[in-house]
Amino acid sequence: MQNSASEIAKLCESWWGRLTDSSKVEQRAYVMKLLALLDWDLPIPFSPRTTAEQLNALPYLLRGDGQTTIALYFLMPGVLEAPSTVLDKGLDYCLATRALIEETRSPNIHYVLVSDLYRTYFYDAQTDELLLHADDPDVFNRDVAEYLKRGNVARGALEEIRREPRSAAARRLREWQERWKRTLGEYSSVSESVLDALMDRLVIIRFLFQFDILRRTRHRLETRFMSLVGEAATDSVAARRECGGKLVRLFHDMWLDWNADMLRPLPELDALLEDNELAAPLLKEFMLLARSKFSIATVLESFNHGDPTEKMRVRMVPDRNEERDTYLSRQHLSCIDETRIELDVHDEGYRAIFHWFDKLIALYDRMDTEFEASNEGHLPACADVDLFAWSELDAKRPEACTDKIGHACAHGFGIRCASEKEERIGRLLFMMHIIATCARKQQATERLPAIGPVFAAAAPGNAVRQGAASASPRIAISR
Repeated sequence: MQNSASEIAKLCESWWGRLTDSSKVEQRAYVMKLLALLDWDLPIPFSPRTTAEQLNALPYLLRGDGQTTIALYFLMPGVLEAPSTVLDKGLDYCLATRALIEETRSPNIHYVLVSDLYRTYFYDAQTDELLLHADDPDVFNRDVAEYLKRGNVARGALEEIRREPRSAAARRLREWQERWKRTLGEYSSVSESVLDALMDRLVIIRFLFQFDILRRTRHRLETRFMSLVGEAATDSVAARRECGGKLVRLFHDMWLDWNADMLRPLPELDALLEDNELAAPLLKEFMLLARSKFSIATVLESFNHGDPTEKMRVRMVPDRNEERDTYLSRQHLSCIDETRIELDVHDEGYRAIFHWFDKLIALYDRMDTEFEASNEGHLPACADVDLFAWSELDAKRPEACTDKIGHACAHGFGIRCASEKEERIGRLLFMMHIIATCARKQQATERLPAIGPVFAAAAPGNAVRQGAASASPRIAISR
């Protein structure tokens, strides 16, 4: 069939022109005609799950090259917001598209298209990125249709779609936060540090929910949080009004169960959220941001604005520090528990936090290996299970080798900051890096380590502190 933009536009306009007397059967007929115009003659229908069924969606699968699978959901008009409206708010989803994306998560689904034959959203199902969108059939023809044609899908056209640069995603995250900070600030007179604390808590929560590192409480608290978000999106005025108080109590329980310093009760913030009618729309919009925005790189880039020296600290790449490297290389088992390094983000930049914390953990790993090797001959034979011998040997293990991340936070690592803003950013990034480190090492934990000691000023005599390296700071260029 000869495809043409005019035929697609006429088809969509014809469907919208007769909605008053349309039926499900007619909707299916129009969908099949649209797919045929894109050269898809045999789309694969599949049974809708709960959300798709509630939205009265027509679901199909497209398989173009044997490797790429696209899930399609066609909805009746009135369910989808215009993509331009969603993007103007800095969001990535409307309520319907987010619910369908969550329900479609599968390693076998690569892309998701949601359309009402007028408005269209097209997502990368693995990263949640909104790749293409259209407010009307003309924009669909111009920006979307060519990528969806069967031949182009088969040759890999979807992989060639230009992704949003990290700097753009970071800017949209920052603008969303700033918009809500202004809105909350107009509602109640609170300091900017309190509003920053709220935004940082939300970032940490979304980031932590991406990983399965907490043994007991993560899923229970995540379920509570998602239930609260669901209440924020309901039509019940009473339920929405209670969202602020429930969020305060959830923050408190997260602090108790996770031991997360950033969730420690803050009376000013609690007073702001309690009975605040803005808490519900805030939570509702918060979950309409793609999870890809809550990566360490994107969050770090979101601070790349304003004061030039602050922007430099965001972009600086850690350079070689011979004094600190030499100090770490000379450590041994007898003194590893007293080893401590400190860095100054004012001089070295925020990326130095990741670099030197990883080096310290690598040192603990090396010491752990040396301990195991040096005591290999003292281990009881497999046939002779001697719990007392094992216990005696384990008691000799350095604390830094027993709980590496916990010991580093309590004793081995220090971060110096020259301002409240630097400390705020440093705490946020350091906590995110701890979570990512636990996930990378597949290390489950009962609670998150306290990071207060990391930012406490240390006595000058018990740490190696080195400012910026003698060479000029290197700057990372974000793509």
